[in-house]
Amino acid sequence: MQNTYKHLEKAYKPNYLKTFSRHPSFGYIILACFLVFLQVSFMTNMGFINLTVSRIISMTMIYTIAAMGLGILVGYAGLVSLATAAFVGFGAYTAGNLLREFVGIPFIVVVLVAVAAGVLIGVTIGFISLRVRGIYLVVMTMGFATVMLHFFSTPNAFTGGWTGITRVPFPTLAMFIQLNRETVFFLIMVVMFILVWLTINILNSPMGRAMAAMASSEPLAQAMGISLLKYRVLAFAISTAYASVAGVLHVSAIGASTPVFWTFMLSLNILAVVILGGGVKPHSIMLGAFFVFGMDVIIWQRIELFRRFPDLVMVLSGVLMILIFARFPGGLTRLVTEIKHLFIRLYQKWRLYKYGPEPEV
Repeated sequence: MQNTYKHLEKAYKPNYLKTFSRHPSFGYIILACFLVFLQVSFMTNMGFINLTVSRIISMTMIYTIAAMGLGILVGYAGLVSLATAAFVGFGAYTAGNLLREFVGIPFIVVVLVAVAAGVLIGVTIGFISLRVRGIYLVVMTMGFATVMLHFFSTPNAFTGGWTGITRVPFPTLAMFIQLNRETVFFLIMVVMFILVWLTINILNSPMGRAMAAMASSEPLAQAMGISLLKYRVLAFAISTAYASVAGVLHVSAIGASTPVFWTFMLSLNILAVVILGGGVKPHSIMLGAFFVFGMDVIIWQRIELFRRFPDLVMVLSGVLMILIFARFPGGLTRLVTEIKHLFIRLYQKWRLYKYGPEPEV
């Protein structure tokens, strides 16, 4: 009887580590710890990563932020925009000019000004989108991106023309913490995870559900009392706010902003991140961003063949994307899920082979 009691006590004893591992934030915490370890190893010359990899990780996190905003617009609101690079660039130029003209300005002020300017443009496009839908909305955002790129490349005091703006100082936190080339990595990481938390809350909020209903069927959403005007404008405002934050972080990390950064190809790549990730949740966006922006330097460039023939990287990436879309319509999230289930099935077969079938109770 005593042994039975101890067995039951052990079986029903709370396992806090197992419970915590099932929390939705567990994976993000592990990822944050891993990123901190990598950057600290770079700063202390441990040799795990070099400056190039550190920069690529920073850029991947920045584009993840922009893609999360676009994911809300595309995946939940059902609206497609190809002007993301223009919004990121506008935020970068706004922040760059503020950091250069007002040395020591608090970083939060720079973010608020850049986001306010970007949201103003996003709200304007949101109102226009009420009369333009489908492929016509895509063409309209393409036209806006072309106009913005022409504005960036034209000589003026705000953008500096094709030479852009350079020598942008690193931002200052709390008016006395001056960041540098290494520590700005942590700023980008913290902002990204704050926006990850915000994105999860947006998707699970009544606003997110209303956007999902609008993306599924606009007539049905209207019949349910959902205002298309309100949520279309909100979707564009959120998307441009995320893009503006990404632009602020970009110019803070690079120290410059030129029209070469904000081409139409960047908008396509950010859209590819959303589609390839297979969902609008942050972990899906992160998978897509790593594949599009990080895999080249972090993985392929470590292989001698791809260092000698860099064009093969583009060919291989394109083939992999075609295979993923053909075999796994859910994108990389579906692929990772299938791999996880494969390992679970293999583990179960191994246990069955080693211990035999479970005894019947």
